[in-house]
Amino acid sequence: MTAVATLLGHAHVDMALSCLGSLLRYSADPLRLRVHDDGTLTGEDHARLSAGLGDPEFVARAEADGRVEAVLAGRPALRAFRAANPLALKLVDVPLLAGDGLAYCDSDVLFLRPFSGLFSFPETGAVFMSDRQNAYSVRSWHLLSHRRLRLPCRVNSGILLFRTRFYDPDLLEWYFGRSEFQFAPVWAEQTAWALLAQRAGCRLWDPRLVRLPERDDPADAVALHFVSPLRSLLRPVLERARDCSGEPPVPVGTVPARRCHAWDLAWTEARRRLSR
Repeated sequence: MTAVATLLGHAHVDMALSCLGSLLRYSADPLRLRVHDDGTLTGEDHARLSAGLGDPEFVARAEADGRVEAVLAGRPALRAFRAANPLALKLVDVPLLAGDGLAYCDSDVLFLRPFSGLFSFPETGAVFMSDRQNAYSVRSWHLLSHRRLRLPCRVNSGILLFRTRFYDPDLLEWYFGRSEFQFAPVWAEQTAWALLAQRAGCRLWDPRLVRLPERDDPADAVALHFVSPLRSLLRPVLERARDCSGEPPVPVGTVPARRCHAWDLAWTEARRRLSR
């Protein structure tokens, strides 16, 4: 049975019950959840999550603090990021406590149809969702001036598979130690995952099946990631979603992730400015 990790806090318990509940309901492959508490889950939250999500394993914040201390020692930039950014627990704690292979799903990913194969590792070292843009906290010119800064295009870290032998805390220390790479803190964690993924060998799940939602989304997706700017779309989708439990599972395949070059990021930057 595959263990799928998630990072969760008190504010998102209701959403997690809907979204992670749909993950367990529609997976044709047996799964169990490992919930990393960001330090805000209450006793009542634990009880609700245990009842609604098949009695998941919980990793307490205090336990995680102690277990990652050795990796953070001597890496002040990575330590500072973990202390300042709530998503840093997903980048630091979750993979370090995962064993050989990490399977992860955010609590804002809703599954709409039965599926299979999503958490089966291919030959590559990493698999991620695909984003609509290169949502990275680096600039296009940084890719030209820093040889270590190699990224795949359009990585989204809402769902991921990662072989932890490719986890490189020294590379992360280098990345977080450069203030010029942190112009968009909301994307810093995702950029760091992309940095690790490029070195591991990266693929993306079929973007027709696993993607971000549209306002008038056709009902053909397996999973939709309701990132913060699109969170308002979740409730309407939940209200109109039909029960597809009796349908045959959809195999979820992957596609190669193309390397992100400076011109790819420049195009994203130009589109971002034009849309303002």
